[in-house]
Amino acid sequence: MTRAIFKEPKPGVLEMRVQGHTGFAEMGKDPVCAGASMHAFTVAACIEAMGDKLRKAPNITIRNGSVRVVAKPKPEYMAEAKHVFYYGVVGFQLLEQSYPGFVELESEMFVPREQRSE
Repeated sequence: MTRAIFKEPKPGVLEMRVQGHTGFAEMGKDPVCAGASMHAFTVAACIEAMGDKLRKAPNITIRNGSVRVVAKPKPEYMAEAKHVFYYGVVGFQLLEQSYPGFVELESEMFVPREQRSE
């Protein structure tokens, strides 16, 4: 299962963690895993593209089976950075709804679980 976690661990810091293989199909031939990976890579690239709108360069780690992005936007650009993360939440929400048991989203940052399951 792929698990995507979006959170604001402390004020002014945004974090996305995506881990695991969906298990929908064989590794390397899994369209659900490919979709989740591209979505995570897009969020990472958009945060990286914010450049000097961040207090410092984002911490982006991409490994086989995991993506982690930690961003510290300047206060005046926090809404823009949160919008990028919100895009990530919505994408993983769609994957979770379409492929239950293969993708799981955790994000109290934007969309409470009880609102997603309706």
